Amino acid sequence: MAYKALVTGASGLMGGNLVRHLVKRDFEVYALVRKTSNTMAFEDLPVKKTYGDITDPESLQEAVKGMDYVFHCAAYVSVWTYHEKLMRRVNVDGTRNVVDACIQAGVKRLIHVSTVDAIGFATPDGYGTKEKPSTEEVPYQNDWMKYPYARTKWESQEIVRQAVKEGKLDAVVVNPAFMLGPWDPKPSSGQLILEAVRGGTIAYASGGNNVVDVEDAVIATINALEKGRSGELYILGNENLSYRELFEKVADVLGTPRPRIPLPYPIAWIAGKIGDAYGLATGKEPTICSGLVRLAFLPHYFSPEKARRELNLPATPVEEAIEKAYRWFVDHGYIKPRKRKVAS
Repeated sequence: MAYKALVTGASGLMGGNLVRHLVKRDFEVYALVRKTSNTMAFEDLPVKKTYGDITDPESLQEAVKGMDYVFHCAAYVSVWTYHEKLMRRVNVDGTRNVVDACIQAGVKRLIHVSTVDAIGFATPDGYGTKEKPSTEEVPYQNDWMKYPYARTKWESQEIVRQAVKEGKLDAVVVNPAFMLGPWDPKPSSGQLILEAVRGGTIAYASGGNNVVDVEDAVIATINALEKGRSGELYILGNENLSYRELFEKVADVLGTPRPRIPLPYPIAWIAGKIGDAYGLATGKEPTICSGLVRLAFLPHYFSPEKARRELNLPATPVEEAIEKAYRWFVDHGYIKPRKRKVAS
């Protein structure tokens, strides 16, 4: 008899790939969706849609009823400070609703998808650098960045861990890094691929990130059902790359020009402030804002060794993740194929 698994946030990059892999592993998969959700990631699969919202406790309790496992991927992701109220309602209150529903329904295990941003990086004592990448043991201390997404995701994972400490719930927290790969319909991180194809990335900021194939992150997330230790955090990452190194890999795979201009911080800072003003005037989140600028110039490096040891996290080269993302965007009409020599 197949285990029943509910996935929240199934229309996103992580959730969509997770749903597809759960089906491959013969789970009976349910996707919590809203009427407006983009469900292209699983329209071709035997996935049951359950209409509801994590901010609506009643609909959520109905969706969780009868489930063996719940994968909580839903979140509001933004680097714009002025969306803090919405992030708090979705990320914090929504997670509290998920935890309550799981306790009430008696699910076997909750897998909470957090983020590496809920772990300390760019710390005063030097964690988060390439020389000293952050581990799960580095406490959150990122409020100085004025980055409400990180704060709300940290609060949400602490709600989960507190329920574990109180003996009310069996749950594991996974903390994905910057994910690239297929089934990115919005698109999210794949925007990097689209921008490179449409014109190339000329300039780069001095910071960096840990980059992982989304399918590797999904494999480890599913493995956490049996292998993860309750209440523990697991960083799902792979290669620590400066933005210059990442943009060069994208350029080499796609056959576009490599970046060649280091972006001066004062110019980026001005652009961020202009973006803030535009967002406040229009009510729309700007493409560039001061929060994004701050992050772009920070070291943002992590160690995935714990997840490799305990969750069998794979280590697919970043170039392969870039290629998979590119092919998916071409196959689904986001971009036209380029004449290029694919990097081996």
